[in-house]
Amino acid sequence: MPIIILSMNIFRLLNNFILATVFTCLLFSYFSHAQTAEQYNNWGLAKGTKGDWKGAIQDYTKAIELNPDYLKAYGNRAYARNILEDYKGVVEDYNKIIELDPIMYSAYYGKALAEGKLGNYKEQIQDLNIYIEHKPDSFFAYLERGDAKMRIGDYEGAVQDYSKNIELDSESGMGYRNRALAEFKLNQIAAGCKDMAKAGELGFVLADDYIKKYCSK
Repeated sequence: MPIIILSMNIFRLLNNFILATVFTCLLFSYFSHAQTAEQYNNWGLAKGTKGDWKGAIQDYTKAIELNPDYLKAYGNRAYARNILEDYKGVVEDYNKIIELDPIMYSAYYGKALAEGKLGNYKEQIQDLNIYIEHKPDSFFAYLERGDAKMRIGDYEGAVQDYSKNIELDSESGMGYRNRALAEFKLNQIAAGCKDMAKAGELGFVLADDYIKKYCSK
């Protein structure tokens, strides 16, 4: 009987040892992969500084394969893809960032810019709506949304956004210029001429051409 008891104790010790070993291996594997993902991300950054954007994307992709929740790698890959004008890829990366962290509002803005490059203006406006809701003082976002509204023929909405841009940045030459163009579309000639003149004062070199076209009649 004592021999059986000893054997059972040895069995328990061996079992606990095996479980502890397996746990340690899994833990080591996890931290090893996490570290490796970070290394690939850093290698991607290094390649990007040298202008090797394709190589950088390969490294960011490897980092993501090792750690699918690695937000930083998605953001860096989106930046590199944007440099290479892979706007569909940019949208994919920002969608993943938003999926992983819905309050990463800068991702909505980055995605909106890529949607604009793809001609998806309604989607661009939707993304900018979310961004502006949470970043209402971002004057540049109103400018971008105004441009998108111009492209879908929503000139009144564009005027409202350009007006908000000017309210937040009184020296916005682009805000005055673009609002003038929207006002011309709405046949609000006097307002458009006034804004175009202001745009000229702020450095828009073609202001006089527009004034001659619309304001000298």
